[in-house]
Amino acid sequence: MGLDECLAELLVQLGDRGLVAVVKMDGERQRGRWTVLVSGKPLGGELVRWDGDDLDAGLSGLMAALRERVPGLFD
Repeated sequence: MGLDECLAELLVQLGDRGLVAVVKMDGERQRGRWTVLVSGKPLGGELVRWDGDDLDAGLSGLMAALRERVPGLFD
C-alpha cells in the first residue's frame, strides 16, 4: 500500500472516530514543512499537533499521542 493510500485510510479511520484531521505541507519553509492537526470531541476540546520534516515518523508519534490521550480509541 502506498503512502497516499495509507494516509487516506488513516484520515478515514480518524473521521470514523469523530476526529477532524488536517495535513499541511508548507513548501516555503526549509524546516518543519509538515503540520498535522487532530481535534474533535474524543479529545475533549484539546488539539494534538505535530510539526516536522518526516511525515511517517510524525504520523506514528501522533497516533501514539492519540492512543495515550484517548485510551480505547482504536480498539
